[in-house]
Amino acid sequence: MIRSALRDLFSHKGRLVATLCAIALGVAATVAGWVLADSVTATLAERPVRDGTGAWVSTGTGPGLTEADRERLATSPGVQGAAGVRVGHAGLVGADGKLVRSETAPDRAGTNWDETGRFRLTAGTVPGTGEVALHRADAERAGLAPGDGVRVLLGEGRSEQVRVAGVFDYLTMGPDSGDAADVVPSVAYPAAAAESRFGAEYHRIELVLAPGAGPPPVATGQVVSFGAELAVAARADIESSRTDLRLTVLPLAAIALLAGMFVIGNTFTVLITQRTRQLALLRAVGATRRQVRRTVVAEAAVLGLAGGTLGCLLGAGLAPVVLALLQPGEEMVYRVSPLAIGLGYLVAVGITVLAAYGPARRASKVPPMAALRTDQVLRGRAFTGRTVAGLVLLTAALVGVAATADPSAENLPRIIGLVSAVAGAGGLLLLTPALGALFFRRFRRGTPAVRLGVRNAARDPRRTAGSAAAITVGLGLVCAFGTLSATLTELIASTIRANVPVTTTVLRPAAGGAAVLGPGDLARISEVPGVTAVAGSRDRLAEISYPGGRTQRNVSAIEPSALTGVLSPQITAGDADLTRGVVVSRNQADMLGLGVGDPITLSPGPGASIATRVTGVYEATELQASIYYDLALAPPDVRERISLGYATGPDPGAVRRSIEAAFADRPDVLVTDRDGLAEQGIESQRFAFVLLYAMFGVAVVIAVFGVVNTLALSVLERTREIGMMRAIGASRSLVRRMVQAESIAISLFGAVLGVVAGLGAGAVMQHAMLGQSLGDASVPVDVIGICLVGMVLAAVVAALWPARRAARTEVLPAIAP
Repeated sequence: MIRSALRDLFSHKGRLVATLCAIALGVAATVAGWVLADSVTATLAERPVRDGTGAWVSTGTGPGLTEADRERLATSPGVQGAAGVRVGHAGLVGADGKLVRSETAPDRAGTNWDETGRFRLTAGTVPGTGEVALHRADAERAGLAPGDGVRVLLGEGRSEQVRVAGVFDYLTMGPDSGDAADVVPSVAYPAAAAESRFGAEYHRIELVLAPGAGPPPVATGQVVSFGAELAVAARADIESSRTDLRLTVLPLAAIALLAGMFVIGNTFTVLITQRTRQLALLRAVGATRRQVRRTVVAEAAVLGLAGGTLGCLLGAGLAPVVLALLQPGEEMVYRVSPLAIGLGYLVAVGITVLAAYGPARRASKVPPMAALRTDQVLRGRAFTGRTVAGLVLLTAALVGVAATADPSAENLPRIIGLVSAVAGAGGLLLLTPALGALFFRRFRRGTPAVRLGVRNAARDPRRTAGSAAAITVGLGLVCAFGTLSATLTELIASTIRANVPVTTTVLRPAAGGAAVLGPGDLARISEVPGVTAVAGSRDRLAEISYPGGRTQRNVSAIEPSALTGVLSPQITAGDADLTRGVVVSRNQADMLGLGVGDPITLSPGPGASIATRVTGVYEATELQASIYYDLALAPPDVRERISLGYATGPDPGAVRRSIEAAFADRPDVLVTDRDGLAEQGIESQRFAFVLLYAMFGVAVVIAVFGVVNTLALSVLERTREIGMMRAIGASRSLVRRMVQAESIAISLFGAVLGVVAGLGAGAVMQHAMLGQSLGDASVPVDVIGICLVGMVLAAVVAALWPARRAARTEVLPAIAP
């Protein structure tokens, strides 16, 4: 039985090409995601690291480390050496006058050269007077080499021209995140020069301990970290990065596999229907149901192995391309693990067998008498139960969404709303055969080719629904996230424009990310002629305690006068008086169940605890700080790290021109306004959505292969019918246009369902994630237009081969008995 099935499978290779492509694309997405995570992790793990440093001392809640601390630690029992490490502001200016992009934010990119083993010189010499050494990656980005001159931006607006003495690789120790992290510096100064530029205090003091030595005595507020602990923390950071990346990429690959399941299942359904008489003859000569079922499953397993091989090769080749796009110019370690390949094969065979199991069960139920029948088309009753289940699921989903539609709902109702949206999409997929039959059978317009094509699509609603469902999944996800993106874009723009007056000039770090401005920058703004009000927001993630529990949220320390001067938040409850408490964004107040007068405790830094109350609620987005509090309550390290600067005056235009002139020599500072700030917020989320669209596009491509498969099998199934049409006068052109019309009908049907499902799901997503009402969702007209036009073009392309094959049908062989 199995040999017979495999012989039959290999005798019709052409009809399985699209199925193999669908399997291969889904597996390729999975393998590429796994290889991507392994490669990034291997790159992090193979960075140069140091050996021999026993421990380091850093400040926790105490004062900064001084030279006296270093000398005291150097003479402590068991300590063989103590070296102070300074960290300060240093940014490189390129030949184009712009700030050179660096791995580390400028405010932490400068350090002192020492002989602790942190630096491994790769070119040039150790820096001396008037010289610096540069990190190799930064030197390459700036096009610098030993002997070249470079301008270095220092803190508080200072800068100097220095000579590049050498280039180094940096050997880290411990994690690269946190206040005491060993970040990779861009610029290293000689020890004396570093003290004059970065200050007398040390960021940390590194110790070399004698074998078996215990921790040295430290002052109150200082923390000792041993090398072994730092290594464990570094490995934990790397593993966390790998897990996060896999959790990001693999669910997207699962969507591609889901689309592939529809294609595979539909293909086997059609194949089983076409082989009804063959299977019935096998039953008639003694084959059991179990043998028939195993035969179909074996065919699926062979297809899975073949598709898995192609997918693993494609995924392994695709990963380095993705790495190059995500990390341009970076040296990345390319790593393909046996686990990635094994996962690819497991997914390929598992998904294929799972998708084919339903058709295999139906094949095993073919009675021997079916060998005498010629009608192979499934009747409407075959999906009656599916229709009822779809209606029940869709109704329950609509009820769930309606019951949780309150924008002020807390987290649990929002989660229920999201689950209801997923259930509704599932219900719509179950209804696709019934909806297809209802739509296609009532279509009576168009040319003869169009009517014939639509009638062919209506002939087998289950097969048509299988092809359309894969398109629905892909385009539904594109439209859902397109709706979320459009709503977020509109919300960011409208909120920033509402909270930042048009008269306010905004300053932000050019490096973006974790880069900050310094207190001297605000002082410089205040000295600009015409400026009457200056403020700066100091944003950071902080622990907060409230009556409902504990969580982390973005908080911002700011001058109390800012909320009624350079900023104009829309207060929806209470007032904006920060001297009396904190002001919370409305969506966060809703999610945490906070109201005016409720107690709240902020912990914006080690040892810092601010117990206060909610004094006001305002409109905001998740991209902004969700809680404003009085700058006077912030710890010193928070006050010195300014995220954004704001300024205004009687003549806003003159103020901005004056500020631009004052910072003309500062490529590390961008002067903008509320529109520029809004564009930055929009741009920060646009790239993430583009990546999502690309991954969902893979699912759409797989769906197009499903259309090709369905059309090709449909043409094979209707060979006799097409021959009769040609015999009574139908031209090759008519047959070709008929197949094209069927392709467009199936594709547009799936696309329309995807748009409807995506808009509904997107409205629920923006309600749950952004705290907006369902009616506030923005419709992504551009995304929908591109999707519909793209699907028509894809449908035309998908029909080329099947239409050509149908048009070339020979009349006499086709109608011969």
